[in-house]
Amino acid sequence: MGHLRDLRLLSTHLPRSDGVRAPFTASPLPPSFVHSVQVIRPSQCFSSSTVPVFHGTHTSQTMLPFFPPLPSFQVMQAMLLPAFPFNVLGSVLARTQVVALRRIAADEKLMYSCRVEPVFRTTAKGHIEVDIVVEARSVGTAGATGGEATLAWRNITTVIILSSRRTKKEAPVEQGKAPAGPMEGKAEGEAASTEAAKPTVIDTWRLGPNTGRRYGMLNGDLNPIHLYPVTSALFGFKRPIAHALFLTGKAEASMRKAGLELRYPCTLTVEFKRPTLLPARLHCAWLGAAGSDAAVASSMDSSQGARFAVLTSDLSKEVLVGSVSCHREAVDKALAA
Repeated sequence: MGHLRDLRLLSTHLPRSDGVRAPFTASPLPPSFVHSVQVIRPSQCFSSSTVPVFHGTHTSQTMLPFFPPLPSFQVMQAMLLPAFPFNVLGSVLARTQVVALRRIAADEKLMYSCRVEPVFRTTAKGHIEVDIVVEARSVGTAGATGGEATLAWRNITTVIILSSRRTKKEAPVEQGKAPAGPMEGKAEGEAASTEAAKPTVIDTWRLGPNTGRRYGMLNGDLNPIHLYPVTSALFGFKRPIAHALFLTGKAEASMRKAGLELRYPCTLTVEFKRPTLLPARLHCAWLGAAGSDAAVASSMDSSQGARFAVLTSDLSKEVLVGSVSCHREAVDKALAA
């Protein structure tokens, strides 16, 4: 890694609890307290083993917007340093948003940077939400020296740091329920709208029990909840669960295989609803009006975007829901977040 900076500043600003390792103070947080940089080419991670695990049948030498999380996880591992105030072991993802400003070639040299937003949130169940921002900038073939690195890709991922401080009435985090986040409290009208969005299945996946280990070996995310039953059981999961970003990338590949044509700049937003115990059979589907190629293209031109979901084998439950949009307003809003 090129450098880490300001990491120690945060440790004096956060409360000590299960999953948090520092005293509390009301002092303002620094504007950025984790920053690491590494220069990588996507082709360094793009191999015959990567394609079937992450992208299915997609073999284009233009990277899909959810391919960069593979190499970018190397800079996100700054969170494992002792000075980082949270214990990320067993953490889960709540949501993620990618902004792709242009196409990224497989042999393009990118400079990845990572920071953690200084404002964290505590959920009703005592879990802690942290936003991690990763950016990829093109530095050209000659490297960053002597030229300005331009932003090509940006990702904000919200991580839930699980807390063991639960009341006796509260069930542990397990197969049927992910930790509560601020987006769970939807209005009745919004819930009814989601239920009315009938799915159009475009792909079916069969994920083996080793899916978590295979993806973890690719991007370096060897969180125990993804590995073996004996390790995932330590965090309340009877079997290992699939990586949320793996499911998102696979959904993107399925949509591309079904005919989705991205226009740049674009944004892809996903909310994770429930963990997937491995092995599993899942469906990728368009939601609502986005059931035909024309409807998908029309929806992508709106600020709400074309909506999609990954569903359980019986189509009754959402594993994740998301949208993809090429509308300028949606892109600008994502960049301003």
